Amino acid sequence: MLLLLALIGVNLFTGGTAHATSITTATWPVYTPGSSGKNVRAIQYLLKDQGYSLDLTSTYDQATGIALKNFQAKNNLRTDGIVGALTWPKLIKAGKLRDQGYAIMALQYLLNRAGFTLNDDGIFSPETEKVVRKYQQHTGLNTDGVAGIRTWMSLLTTTATQEKSNHIGQFRTSTTTSKPSHPSTTNKASSSSLHGLYGLDQKPTINATFINRVLAYYHSPAQGLGQTIYDNGVKYGIDPAFALAFFGHESSFGLYGIAVETHSLGNIRCTAGYICLATEGNGSFRKYGSWSEGIEDWYRLIRELYLDQNHLYTITQIVPVYAPQADHNNEHVYIEYIEEHIQIWRDDQIYA
Repeated sequence: MLLLLALIGVNLFTGGTAHATSITTATWPVYTPGSSGKNVRAIQYLLKDQGYSLDLTSTYDQATGIALKNFQAKNNLRTDGIVGALTWPKLIKAGKLRDQGYAIMALQYLLNRAGFTLNDDGIFSPETEKVVRKYQQHTGLNTDGVAGIRTWMSLLTTTATQEKSNHIGQFRTSTTTSKPSHPSTTNKASSSSLHGLYGLDQKPTINATFINRVLAYYHSPAQGLGQTIYDNGVKYGIDPAFALAFFGHESSFGLYGIAVETHSLGNIRCTAGYICLATEGNGSFRKYGSWSEGIEDWYRLIRELYLDQNHLYTITQIVPVYAPQADHNNEHVYIEYIEEHIQIWRDDQIYA
């Protein structure tokens, strides 16, 4: 069960409210080959939602141009590769409660750029709706909780304005999200796993102090257990960055869903020999006496069942079994969340 964290963020420029653009001043920003920035990343999310396979580079590169022109052709638009007033309305999707996909991930990403803090997992949950309403209220839009064309236009204009003002990137609310003074000990181009950057069976790429920073930033009830997460990673031969990412996607680091009661890092289904907690319509889940117990049991499960018994080592191998589509999960969004957050954390950042 995947649930979304929505904590209203504090913006440096507005003293506690999201920095946004009123609809009266919003226009469609224009992007061409060679452009870069947050809105280009949103374009890539939206193209992925249309079925195009793209890396999220935040740069309008050749692959983005090819996909964009193909999209324009399919929608009877001029195939000029320009994302402007004619292409944006076709590219965006109105988002509402219970919608899922890369378009929702783009929406959450832009809301974060506007000063809010959402777990960008691609699920339009009640928490996402709450933030959309907050944004609409602040910008003078119709407060209906639906991300329609006017909300999209305002968000895109907000982001473009911020970037033109040289405030590119996520607004920082504390020093815990800034780059450290020491160099990163991780080289993203290499891996200690034989299965690549996203093979779970590798040495730690983040340390206990950093894990505690992430847990504290998200106000996790497991704050202070960074050393426990790290030590179990070493014990079971699994990079603790993956445990942290699963924790984030499954329950927003323990803040939402059944994990609040079960103390489970990964919302593990009930099996014989465990105390379990039943839910209405969604089965039963293992329940632990403490977060420390839940943390170690997740590592034990991944090590014994996935790595050792079934020889599943990478995120793309594990997620379809761990959180299958048949169990109402979006496997692609799940994988995207894990991999993107792993990359960010290995660069010693809390989020992008």
